Amino acid sequence: MNSTGKVESWQVSGNKEKIIITSKKDIEAKLCESLKNHELPDYLLYTGTGGARNWLKLDGAETFPVARELKALLEENLESIVRFIPTGMSLVSVGVGNGEKEKVFLEALVRKNLAENPASGKVSIRYYPIDINSEFVDIALEKVENLPVERIGIVGLIEDMATFKKNWRLPILFCILGNTFCNYEPEFILQLVRENLEQGDLFFFDANLLPTEGPEAQSARKSVLGTYASRENALFNMYPLLQYGMTLEDFDFELLLAHVNSRIGGVYRTRKSLYILKDTELTIGAETIGFREGDVIRMGFTYKYTYDQITAFLDICGFDILRAFLSEDRANAIILAKKRI
Repeated sequence: MNSTGKVESWQVSGNKEKIIITSKKDIEAKLCESLKNHELPDYLLYTGTGGARNWLKLDGAETFPVARELKALLEENLESIVRFIPTGMSLVSVGVGNGEKEKVFLEALVRKNLAENPASGKVSIRYYPIDINSEFVDIALEKVENLPVERIGIVGLIEDMATFKKNWRLPILFCILGNTFCNYEPEFILQLVRENLEQGDLFFFDANLLPTEGPEAQSARKSVLGTYASRENALFNMYPLLQYGMTLEDFDFELLLAHVNSRIGGVYRTRKSLYILKDTELTIGAETIGFREGDVIRMGFTYKYTYDQITAFLDICGFDILRAFLSEDRANAIILAKKRI
């Protein structure tokens, strides 16, 4: 929203429209507020030109294959998934990033729609790429500009879903791809999605997993630490502080994998922290924020579930699984579900 509390909207080009719910000014205000509280939520890592550039760099890094492996699993099972998607559904994707996965999905949906109604020569699909980073929304819109789909980009936080919902055409296929699902508290994200789905809507998401408990799980936990504590991921997490005036000598990045309690028992979750090594400050707009040696900035997290743990959360939160696909090593999953009525 802008300063008057209204949603900003304008025509970008052709039949593309972009709606701004969270502006750059809003993001800077959230960043200031968070850092004053010694917090740095993960969604703030993806903002601005630098955030987009850094994420694309991390996504392509050999040491951080999470998103690429999930995309590969989607491509391997694409035709099987699409068979369960009714013709004419709108595709809503939150945390769209560069939109590569969504383009692959939309191409398959277009083929299905045309095959089922070839005489019409038309495709009734509307696409809503949603991200906190306006540049990602632009990239996602441009990737599908040659497809026969209507497209409306939305810039905002997933917590604004009730506002998003006013703009989309039902029924929808609601997507959270790229392991984004695991970056939220499970019951929070599932309740939020459930509250905003209507009868006939579907929920599609992916997750990078731990194998089942045992020797394989111990090896997998070491792999998780190696991936998420890699230099490339550490630099991605440090970006907001570096952008606004701090240096690598001012702080250390630490990542741990903790065992935490939940309604379904113990699960694993990363724990990230930035340790301030000397008195320093950064400047965001007109705000100057100071830190003292010894301060700790708490960051976001990523859950590492087993497949059975994810299905347990879906069940207690009121979802039925329609189709699920696991990689051979059980390290990645894609799930199509619906709200239980």
